[in-house]
Amino acid sequence: MRTLTLLALSLSLAAQAHALELAKYPQVFDAGNGVSVKLAPSADGKQALVQVSGINHPLDEVVFLTEVNERGDEERDYATTLDGGAYNLLLKRQNWGGDSYQLYLPGTEGFQLGFDEQASQQTKPAELLALYEQQKGEGVQDKLARFDRQKHERANWESLQALDQEASKDCGTPLQTRVDWGGIDDGQMKRLSISGYCGEVVSQMASLCRNEPAFKAEAAGIEGVECRFDTAMKLRERDGKILFATEENAPNQGDFINAFLRNR
Repeated sequence: MRTLTLLALSLSLAAQAHALELAKYPQVFDAGNGVSVKLAPSADGKQALVQVSGINHPLDEVVFLTEVNERGDEERDYATTLDGGAYNLLLKRQNWGGDSYQLYLPGTEGFQLGFDEQASQQTKPAELLALYEQQKGEGVQDKLARFDRQKHERANWESLQALDQEASKDCGTPLQTRVDWGGIDDGQMKRLSISGYCGEVVSQMASLCRNEPAFKAEAAGIEGVECRFDTAMKLRERDGKILFATEENAPNQGDFINAFLRNR
């Protein structure tokens, strides 16, 4: 269902962009520190062009065609596709002071926006549309929309390294977690924290070593962890390594691993 939703969003944005008619008056917002956001809604209010400028970020200066998702009570989300998934780039909400807009860029905590009347009057929707079409022809938005598996693998690997280093320090023995990356499909990579699942063994070891110093002697006999995703959670030991099969819906994973380590 999620795949169909993303496909429908992408096809909808691509098809309608060719016949996009923008409303006469755009809006420009100030996010502080030189960061600004241009919002040019379509004439029918169902779509909008959104451009963020003035920030050191991969999305800087890129014009996105977003789909407007009404939430009721004059609240709405402006959604596009980034890194293989639907992403709400801009949110409009209602608070006691009136309309409130928030910008969300991947890897940031978000920005509260203030309306810039002068910049709004100076902005020309036709120029924003022309830039969008130029960038679209160059494949700028399509590149950002594609799922970057290597980036996700690298981020999870770095997180696992940090967990391994912490456990190695707490237990006084070198520990390394290896993952069967080939056994993890793109869907799992998108929706799950692989490092959170596969790093649970060394996390439990670190906890035991901190709270029960006697466990350090047990940890000294463990060289590392080999992790893979399977249809059920399983743990066994072979040749000094913990072989861990995890499953995304398995309950009480931490307790299961902790009990195994105590009774191995």
